Amino acid sequence: MKKRQLSIALAAFLTASAVAPAAGMPVSAASSGNTVFINEVESDDPNGGNDWIEIVNTGDQAVDISGWFVTDDKGLERLTSNETKQFPDGTVLEAGAVMVLEDSIDFSFGLGKSDTVSLYNANSSLQDTYSYDGHALGTYSRVPDGTGEFVDQSSTKGAVNVTAQEPGEGENGESGQNMTALVINEINSSPDDWVELMNTGNETIDLSGCEIRDNSDDHRWRFPEGSTIEPGALLVVDAKTMGRIYNDQTDTFEENTFEAAIGIGSADSIRLYDSQGTLLDEYSWTEHASYEGDAAQASYGRYPDGTGAFALTKETKGQANEWYAPSVVINEVESNGDSTDWVEIKNTGDTAVDISGWYLYDNDPVGHASDITPVAEGTILNPGEYYVFEGNRDFLFGLGNEDKVSIYNSEGAAVAEYSWTTHAAGVYARIPDGTGELTDFQTSTKGEANLIVNPVVLNEVQSNDPDGGADWVELANPTQEALDVSGIVIKDNDDSHEYVIPEGTTIPADGYLVIDDLNFGLGSDDSVRLYEDGNLIANTTWTGHTSPTWGLYPDVNGQEYRNTQEATPGAANKFADIPEVIAWPGAEEVTVFDTESTFLEDSSGLDFFGGQLYAVDNGTGKFWILDVAKDGTLSFANGFEEGKRIRFQKDASDPSAAGPDAEGITVDGAGLVYIASERDNSQKGINYNSILVVDPDTEGSDLTAVNEWDLTSSLPQVSANMGIEAVEWVSDTAVTGKLFDQNTGDAFDPADYPDAVADGVFFVALEDNGHIYAYVLNEDGTSVQIADIDSKLGGAMSLDYDTYENVLWVMTDDGYGNRGAKITLNGTETPEIVHVLPPSGVDTSANNEGFAIADASYTVNGQRPVYRFRDGVTSGALTVGSLNCDYSETSGDDGQQTGGNQQTGDNQQTGGNQNSGDKNAGGMDAQNQNFADQNKTAGSESDSGTKAPKTGDSSNILLWAGAAVISLGGIISGFIMKKRHFM
Repeated sequence: MKKRQLSIALAAFLTASAVAPAAGMPVSAASSGNTVFINEVESDDPNGGNDWIEIVNTGDQAVDISGWFVTDDKGLERLTSNETKQFPDGTVLEAGAVMVLEDSIDFSFGLGKSDTVSLYNANSSLQDTYSYDGHALGTYSRVPDGTGEFVDQSSTKGAVNVTAQEPGEGENGESGQNMTALVINEINSSPDDWVELMNTGNETIDLSGCEIRDNSDDHRWRFPEGSTIEPGALLVVDAKTMGRIYNDQTDTFEENTFEAAIGIGSADSIRLYDSQGTLLDEYSWTEHASYEGDAAQASYGRYPDGTGAFALTKETKGQANEWYAPSVVINEVESNGDSTDWVEIKNTGDTAVDISGWYLYDNDPVGHASDITPVAEGTILNPGEYYVFEGNRDFLFGLGNEDKVSIYNSEGAAVAEYSWTTHAAGVYARIPDGTGELTDFQTSTKGEANLIVNPVVLNEVQSNDPDGGADWVELANPTQEALDVSGIVIKDNDDSHEYVIPEGTTIPADGYLVIDDLNFGLGSDDSVRLYEDGNLIANTTWTGHTSPTWGLYPDVNGQEYRNTQEATPGAANKFADIPEVIAWPGAEEVTVFDTESTFLEDSSGLDFFGGQLYAVDNGTGKFWILDVAKDGTLSFANGFEEGKRIRFQKDASDPSAAGPDAEGITVDGAGLVYIASERDNSQKGINYNSILVVDPDTEGSDLTAVNEWDLTSSLPQVSANMGIEAVEWVSDTAVTGKLFDQNTGDAFDPADYPDAVADGVFFVALEDNGHIYAYVLNEDGTSVQIADIDSKLGGAMSLDYDTYENVLWVMTDDGYGNRGAKITLNGTETPEIVHVLPPSGVDTSANNEGFAIADASYTVNGQRPVYRFRDGVTSGALTVGSLNCDYSETSGDDGQQTGGNQQTGDNQQTGGNQNSGDKNAGGMDAQNQNFADQNKTAGSESDSGTKAPKTGDSSNILLWAGAAVISLGGIISGFIMKKRHFM
C-alpha cells in the first residue's frame, strides 16, 4: 500500500444529486429494507490518488444515511478508534444516486491488496460487505450498478458503472471484457527472443487483433483471430509463433512469425496494444538481462507475477516468475529493549546492492502505510556491510510483542521477512552472523557482527593498593545464572603478560569474582584486557594509578570507566554521584489485574486521586477512571466504561485526527486531568512535548483540551519518541520551601508566580536522560521551568508524588531493569536521592510505563497498594503490588494526602471526580480550590495517635487482587476494546 496523497474537500467529490437535505420525508433503510450498497472500490489508484469507496442507492426513494460509515477488514474497530467518520446528521442519498467516500477525508485507513470493505448503518448494523484478493487493475465495480457481481474494470468514480455489452458493442470491440487485466509478465532478449503475457483477471480474454511491438511502430506482430488467454494463465509468444505482421510498404498485415517482425534488442522496449490500438502495457531496458554475466540465466519479469514491478528474474518461460533477490538478510531485530526499535540487515553476497528506496513494514502494512520513510537515494550496501532501519527515522510505528518485519525494495518486492511470537529477552540475531537462524541473543550488536562471547564484565581494577596489598581485577556476572569464565585470558598492556583463569572457575548469578593472584603487576598508565579464544571481549585503560580504584560506571551495566569513591572488591562499585541502592520497601509479590484483554495495547501513565485510579493510552489519547474500593475492587467509574479521548485544540473540529501521544496523566486538587504528550500522533516523527488539560466531567467521549502548554523549547532536544513520559501535579503546600527554584536561587515560593494555574507545580520526566523538570504553568498558556533534577537513573518513564512519605517517585521501564528513585526535596540544589530495586515479582523485561501509589488509607496489614501499567500488551497490563506503610485507622490519621494527588480517603465517587472546589486551568471559569487546604494530611505534624509498625506482610495483595478479578467480568462486559500497535 503506497503513501496516499491528500485529497480534496468532501463537497468536491460528492455528486451534486447524491447528498442533499431532506426535501420530504426520506425513508430509513431499517424501515424499508436496505437499498444502499457498496458499488465500486479503488484500493490502488495507478496515479497515486486516494483509495475510495462508492455507494449507491438502488431504490426508488431517498434514504437517510445519517450516522452510516464504512470500514475495512478491521470492522467496528475503525469506529471505536476514530479512523472512520459517521455521515453527518441530515445526510440523504437520493434514489439512484451515488456517493464517494475517500481515504484521508471520510476514513483514515488505507485499503490493502487483500482486504474487505463494509458498510454499516447508524446502529453499527452491517448493510453490505465485499472482500477481494489482490488489487484490481481498474476498480472492483458492480455491473449492473448496485445489483450485479463485482468485476475488475475501468474506474467510473462518482458515475454509473459501465454495463457489460453484447459482442461487437463493447469497448475495443470486445464483449465487455476487461483488457486492463492483460499484462506483459516476462521478456527475454538473449539468447532467444520471447514475450510472456498474463491474464490477471477472472474472465477469458479474446486476443484477436491485439499487437506486440518493440520500440518501433513499424515492428508489429498481431494475434490471429480466435486467440484467447484463460483467467490466470500465462501465454508465451516466441520467435516461431505464427501471427500477422505489419508490412509498412503496403500498410497491411500478412501471416508470418514473430521473429519476422520483431528482433528484441539489448536496449529495447516491448509494448502491448489492444485491437483498437490502445496501449495496455510496456517495459523498456538498456541491456540484455543477465545473471553473473550469463544471459541464459536471466530475463526481465514482473515479481510477483502479473502485479509486481519488473525486476531481474530467472528465465521461467511459461512458468511462475522467480526473481534474483539480492543477498540481503534480516540480521538482527530489536523490538523491546532499546530506546527505539530497529532492524538490522546485512549484505551477505559478494556484490554491492543499491538499497535506495527500500522500506520496512510490520504486520500491519495497510495501517502503517504512511508511517515509513524509504532509504535515501544513493545508499549502497557493500558486501559484508550492515544497514539499520531505525524507529523514528525509517519507520514511525513500534514493533510489538507478537509481530513481523518485512523488507521491501523500491519496486515493492519483498526482500526478506521475519516474524516472532514474543519479545526477545535480548535481541533476535543470526548466529553465526549473517547465515545462522535468528535466535534470542542476550547481547545487542547493532550495526556490527553478531558474535557469541562470554558476557562477563570487567568491573573494577586495583593497581596501587594504599595498604600494600596485591593488585587485583574484579569480574562481574550480569546474568541470573552461574557463569563459567574458565580459560578467559587476562592481559595488561604488555602481550607477554598473560593470566589464564583456571578451569572450573564460575561467578555466581549477579555476583563478582576478584582475581588477586595475577602473575604480573598492574602499573601506572596501564590497561586490563580480557580475551576469549583469541578475541578481545573487554578492555579498559587508565592514566596514572587507579585512585582509589578504576571501575565501571554505573556498576556492571555501565558504558564508561572512572575513578571510584572507594575500593569495593567483591561488591558493587561506589561513585561520588551515584545514589545508594536499596531493596524494594514492601512485599515482593505482584499480581496481575487484567488476566483477560481489558485495556488497549499502548498502556502508559497512571495516577491515583480521590479513591480512583486514572489510566491513559498513548496510542489513542484515551483515558479511563476506575473506582477503587477499600477491599481493592476496581470498577470503571460511571461514564468511563469505554474511556474518554483527549484532543488537541487544533483538532477540535476533526474527530478523526490522530491526537496526542498521551504518555503521562495526573490530576490536580480540583479534579482536572492533565496529560503529558511527547508528540502529535499525526506527526510521529516530530518531538512535541506538551501538557493538555481537560475537565473529565465534561459530557461526551471526546474532550478537547481547555488549555495547552508547549514545553518543547525549554527541554533538551531529543528524538520524537524520547520526550516527556510522565507528568505529576504537586500542590504548592507540599513543595513550598522544599523545591529549589533555579530562577530565584532559593526555595520555591508560589508568590513568585501569581499567574500559575492549579495552585501547584507540575513535574515532568524526560525519557531520554532521566531528568525531572519542574514547571509552573500559567493561565495564558506559557510556562516557567523552575527546577532540573537528575534522577541518576539514565531514563524515566513515570512519576508519583507520595505526600504521606513526602517523596517523589521516579520509575523506569525494562530498559533500566524497572528500577526506581525516591527523591526527597530539601530546599537545596541537591535533593536526597535513593535508588530502589524492583520487587522480585516484577517482570524486569516488562515495559512498565505507569506507576501510582494508593492513598495511605488503603493500607491493609501494613501494606499499601502500588499499581504499574505495562505498554505493549492487551492483557496483563495492570499489576498490583504494595509498599510498607505505617498508616493505621486507629491512629486517628485519615490517610488523606495534600501533595501530589489529593485523596479523599474513601470511594464515594459515582461519576468522574466528585471533588470540592471549582475548577480552573487557565481556561476554566471558576477559581481552583485546593483540596490540600480543606483536608487533613496523613502523617502531618498535627496528627495524633500511634501509627502501626512497618511490616512486610503481603497477605493483603491476595485480597486486593481477588477483588479486582471479581470485578473484571463486569468491566469487560461494558467495555469494547480495540487492539492497537505502537512503540
